[in-house]
Amino acid sequence: MKYQLLLKRFDLDINKVKNNINAFSKGTFTIDTLTKRLQFTGDLNIQKASLIGEIALILIEEKTPNLLKFENLRKDLITIAKKYKNVDVRVKIHSAIKISTSSLKKKLSNYLEKSLVKVSDDAQTTLLIELFKEKGAINYRIFSYKQKIKPKQTNKFSNITILIENPRLKEEISDFLRLSLVFNLTFKVIHDDKVQFEAMLNNAKKLTKGKLGNFKVEIINNLSQLHGYIKIGFSKHAEKNEQDLITFLKENKNNKLLFVFGNDLFGLTQTTREKLPNMFSLTEEKIKPLKVSQALSYVLGIYSTLS
Repeated sequence: MKYQLLLKRFDLDINKVKNNINAFSKGTFTIDTLTKRLQFTGDLNIQKASLIGEIALILIEEKTPNLLKFENLRKDLITIAKKYKNVDVRVKIHSAIKISTSSLKKKLSNYLEKSLVKVSDDAQTTLLIELFKEKGAINYRIFSYKQKIKPKQTNKFSNITILIENPRLKEEISDFLRLSLVFNLTFKVIHDDKVQFEAMLNNAKKLTKGKLGNFKVEIINNLSQLHGYIKIGFSKHAEKNEQDLITFLKENKNNKLLFVFGNDLFGLTQTTREKLPNMFSLTEEKIKPLKVSQALSYVLGIYSTLS
């Protein structure tokens, strides 16, 4: 069996890669004359080879170079694809050939689907058709490969929902939107005029850079509508300080948390403060406390150090 190895950088130490592979596989190394890829012929332990950090992709040669006849290409591709049942298709042209890669991909994908092979962008297996000229004639070859599965990154803020009460300015909303995007936070708002808030929200989205087209902000009338959270409010009037907050967050970091903030001018209303069982002040400054977006960033910074 023949394989081609795509390395993560062109200046990597190839001998190091070879030595790593030779430790668990038997075969010979060459360089592919067309692409200059590192090539291995023999018995390769793909599972172990895929764990080598320097290797980005392992291409398995499914069809050796052959003179291009579209009927032969179609038959070869269908035969190979049926082994996997669900594939993605890529076409790469290495020489000056007057063939559209997108048109050829579409045509070949249609052939596969008519042969009951599912074609999708998120398939685990990709079939790579490479076209190239050799001695004036167009040839093709076919590889298959699987993308390396990246471990899912856990979002340390996934249990946090943020809420601002009665935002007055589009800038306040924009700052919360930006932080929600960056840290993947759920964003809610207390506001008694839904139409007015949605107008501010649309203006804030225009102000904020990022993919906000489908970003939803839930509008509620009061805290009593939200259940299942440990509700935490922030106010300069709170008796407990940020050291108390750190202790509290350590004890509750595995629970669903709701961080509640007031707007920059008035802060939290008395009504909302009375509904919050857990209230904390941030920093020792009481005359000019942090702006609401600064306070949120500050709290997220504290929380991130606990994870």
